[in-house]
Amino acid sequence: MAALLRFYGDAETIPFEQYGFEYTVLDWSLVVFVAATVLLLVAIGIEWHGGNRRRNQEAEARDRAIKAAEREARRDALAEEARDRAVEERNRAIEAAKCQNRRDILQIQHQLDPSPENRAVLRDFLAILEEER
Repeated sequence: MAALLRFYGDAETIPFEQYGFEYTVLDWSLVVFVAATVLLLVAIGIEWHGGNRRRNQEAEARDRAIKAAEREARRDALAEEARDRAVEERNRAIEAAKCQNRRDILQIQHQLDPSPENRAVLRDFLAILEEER
C-alpha cells in the first residue's frame, strides 16, 4: 500500500472520470488494487477448497481400497477355514474307512480261521474301538 501511494503520489490531484465517478488516479488505482486483492483471495479460496476436496477424495479412495483389501483378506481367511475343515473331514473319513477296513479284515480272518490268535487280535481291536468312543 505504501509503494502504491508513493508511486501515485504526484498524480493525486489529477481528476479521472469514469462512469460518472470523478476519482483521481490514486483513487482508481486503489479501487483496482482492492478489487484485485478480493479476486486473489477468492481465487485462493477456490484453490484451497479444490485442494481440500481432492485430498478428501484421495483419503476416501484410500479408505475404500483398505476396506476392499480387508474384505478380501476376510474372504481368503474364510475360504482357508473352509478348506481346512474339508481337509479335516476328509482325513476323518479316511481314518474311519481305514478302521472299517481293518475291522472287516479281522472279521474275515476270524471267520476263515477262528484260532485263539485271531480272537485275541479281534478283542484288541474291539478294545481300541471302545476307547475311541
